[in-house]
Parts: sequence; C-alpha cells; structure tokens
Amino acid sequence: MKVTRAIMLPAATFAMLLGGAAHAQNISGGVELATDESRRGLSWSGGRAVASADGLMTIGAADASVRIVSMRNSPRHAGADAVADLELGIATDAGPFRLRGHVAAHLFTGARERMDYVELGARGSYSLGPLQLGAGAVYAPSQSAIGGDNLYLFASANAGIPATPLSASATLGHSTGSTDDPVRAARLRPLGDYTDWRLGMEYNQFPFTIGLDYVGTRFARHASISPFADPGNSGDRVVARVRLAF
Repeated sequence: MKVTRAIMLPAATFAMLLGGAAHAQNISGGVELATDESRRGLSWSGGRAVASADGLMTIGAADASVRIVSMRNSPRHAGADAVADLELGIATDAGPFRLRGHVAAHLFTGARERMDYVELGARGSYSLGPLQLGAGAVYAPSQSAIGGDNLYLFASANAGIPATPLSASATLGHSTGSTDDPVRAARLRPLGDYTDWRLGMEYNQFPFTIGLDYVGTRFARHASISPFADPGNSGDRVVARVRLAF
C-alpha cells in the first residue's frame, strides 16, 4: 500500500465518523501546554515548548480522535511546523481484560519534504482497584518517510492515589525495526534500536490536569549522520504540562 493511500484511509474514515457526531455517545476534548513534545523518549519539537488541541468522539465500541501539536520547526520532522494525529480505534472486553486496536496517521505541515506516515496498534489492559496494568505493540509498516518499518513494544502501569486527586504512572518501551534508508530511519530510531521509559505524576481536578514526567532513553553509543536524528533532544529530561479539558 502506498503511503498516500494509507494516510487517506484513516483520514476519510475519521471524517465519516465526524459526520455521525449527532449520534455519538460522548464527545470530549481539550487544550494543553507542555515544555516539550516527548514521544517514546524522543523530542518531536526540538526540545522546545509546544501547544496542542485534541478531540475524542466515541460511538459504541469505536472511537475517533484528532490531536494537533505545534512542532516548532522540528529537526526530527524536516522543519515541520505542526503535526495532526488522526486515530481510529475499537475496543472490547474479554473477561477482566480490555482490548483495543487502532490505526493512526501522523500528518505533518510545513516540512521541507514528505514526512507523513501511518501506524497500527493493539493494547490489552487489566484493572485491579485503582491500579491498571497494560501492554501492547505499535507497528509502522515499511514506508519511505521512516526509512523502513518500526515496531514499538511497551508495558505500562498507572494508579490513582486513594482520597487524593493524584495519580502515578510508569511506562517502559522498546523500539526496533528494519532499515531501508538509515537517514530516514533515524527519525524514530535515532541511534538504532533502543529502550525508553517514562515516570509520571498527575494532579487532576476537572477541568484542569497538571502533569510532571521524567522521560529517558537508552541508546547504543555511536554517532548518527542523519539530520533527523536530533540526538541532543533524545536523552533524559523532565516534561511539565498543563491541560484544560472540555
């Protein structure tokens, strides 16, 4: 499947779901400010602060979401000004487990060249009182924009702290994949396969959420000649964020 067709499919389906918004069970959204746009331990904004807006609509077991983030002339994404993440998902319960699959398109604007790509994902979660455990995988099929394919495996845990508006979370992930173009592959794997982690704390008092995350990566020790690697913004850091929901 060509990248353009892969992107058009989730985008068109997302638009169709929006057309049925009158029948939606739930519509929510919000705006957020953060000191960095960190994903899988990598800065997508060149280590600079970002603003974002998002919306989520559920229809039965299906959901559709969009999130738009300022990229601040991102080196990782060829100087992109912003990215729109479009996602379609479907969830079901299997005994005590919650299973969800999704397809996502990442569409970049203002980049010097074509940077768009798509991913497929699956996640399972299990709740035990205030504790939720999860694990899953996100796979980006081979695409020229990312120089091959990319597989992200992760496990997560989050828990509300009883009698408080606080919650704690932790995520451990690993990125791997094949490489057709080492320069482009450095977008998602700057120095090859690597492990990342995130430890977070949130204060949630609707409509406000304040979060503080410690994110980090573990890379092999070698240099990259790729202009997309941005290794200086791929290490340990603290990310602060504040969100207003509606």
